[in-house]
Formats: sequence, C-alpha cells, structure tokens
Amino acid sequence: MEIQTLQKHIQSTTKLKSIVKSMKTLSAVNIRQYEKAVKSLDNYLRTIELGLQVVLKDHAIPTLARAGKTSSPGRGLVIFGSDQGLCGRFNKKLVEFVIESCRSQRLEKSTLRLLVIGGRLGDRLETAGFIIDEYFETPNSIYSINKNVFHVLLALENRQSDYVDLFFNQHAAGIGGRPYQRPLLPIDNKHLQHIKKRNWHGRSLPTFAIQPSRLFTGLIRQYLFVSLFRAQTESLESEQASRLLSLQNAEKNIQDHLEELKADFQIKRQTAITSELLDIVAGFKATTGKKLI
Repeated sequence: MEIQTLQKHIQSTTKLKSIVKSMKTLSAVNIRQYEKAVKSLDNYLRTIELGLQVVLKDHAIPTLARAGKTSSPGRGLVIFGSDQGLCGRFNKKLVEFVIESCRSQRLEKSTLRLLVIGGRLGDRLETAGFIIDEYFETPNSIYSINKNVFHVLLALENRQSDYVDLFFNQHAAGIGGRPYQRPLLPIDNKHLQHIKKRNWHGRSLPTFAIQPSRLFTGLIRQYLFVSLFRAQTESLESEQASRLLSLQNAEKNIQDHLEELKADFQIKRQTAITSELLDIVAGFKATTGKKLI
C-alpha cells in the first residue's frame, strides 16, 4: 500500500473513531435520561396506588369485565424492541426469549395477538413464524414515549384481550440487557388486596365525590399506562446500554486498526527515506567518482 493511501486510511479511520466516540457519549447521556424517567415513574405509581387505597378502603374491588363486550380469544403480547442497529444481540435475544416462553407455556403462535414496537424486532419475529397484528415505531426520545404508549394502550383496548404479557429487555450491567416478561392483564387481585390493606400514613383519609367504580376504572387505566410506559423506558435504556457496549468494542477495534496503520506507515516512510538516501549516495558516486563519507 502506498504512503499516500495509508495517510488517507489513517485520516478516515481517525474520523471514524471520533464519530464512534461521539455516539458513545450520546448513548451514555440517553441511558442516564431513561434511568431518571424510571425513577420518576416509581413516584407516579405510588401516587396511583394511594388513590386505589382510598377508593378500595370502604368498597369491594370492582369487576374489570367490559360490559356488553366479548373479549377476544388468544393471548396478547406486547413486545418492545428496536428500529435501529448497532445494539448487538438486543433484538435477537428477545426473540429467542419469546419463542422459549411460548414453548414453555405451550402457546400456539396462531392464537397469539402481537403488538410489536420496533421494525427490526418485527422482522425477526415474522421470520420465526409469528404473525404481527400491529407495528409501532420505537420512540426516538423520552418525550415521544407518551404518545407511543397511548397508541399501544388504545390498540389493546380495541383488541379486548383478557390476558396480555409484556416482553422487553431490562438494563443489566455488563451485558446491556436481559430479556424479561411481565404480566399486564388481568390485574392481580392479590396485589389490589395488598394495596387495600395497607396502613394510611396521613392524619386524615382523603375523600372523593364521584362513583367508586368510575374512579377505580380511571386509576386502573393510569396503572396500565404507567406499566407500558415503564416497559418502554426500560427497553430504551437497555437498548442504549447494548449500543454503548457495541460502540466500545467498535472503538477498541478501530484503535487497534489505527495503530496497525500507523505502524505500517512508519515502516513504509522509513523505507522511502532510506531509499531516497541511497539514491542520493549512488548519484553522488556516479557524478564525482568519489565515496560519500
């Protein structure tokens, strides 16, 4: 390889390293952003549970059946993946986990109703033989999660599935993400009973004026919204962590390649200088007939 070509390769590799470094910084910032969002959701969830505690304290747990509507057969799966690359086995691990979960629960693919967030994930699921009911784009920032989750929740209400599970990757240090399954529907009555029996820490118990069933339905809707929002946020956090690991590996490989190019450049440059000096000596001897000391 010529010296000029090596110089161009070194320049382009250096620029690529700079781009990867910038992408690493962006991923690290996004991870922190999503971590803060998850913590804020914990506070919001506690507020919802306080509301449920108030409405359930002197009332029986209302039925969640939808009057006048028949629930559709099959089990609903909401699977959170990615639309973008450079995140290692992020989507592949989740698909493998979904397949294994369905196999262990003896769920037939034909009876499943899938809502999938992320085009790359959807492609892998279809390749594995799943039928996708509806696709949603992955939110590109913390500010677009709200709109995305609203559409997912609306799609779930339209499909009327009694059993719905969430599948997503949770952030795990050192490996980026770990596949996780969390039930969304039906609402766990044991958990509601636990909320109902909690001690109230305030001096006075709040009251409400609307019908208990109406307030309960509104709180449950918020509970489902928070559950979906949290799953999407954790998935995005895991995606950024997986991308950060991939970029770290890429940066290391680029640095190794850059060092090889620089070493090759130094060798060729020294060889070229030596060759030029030999040419000068040979020319001097040819023109003067004397030895160059």
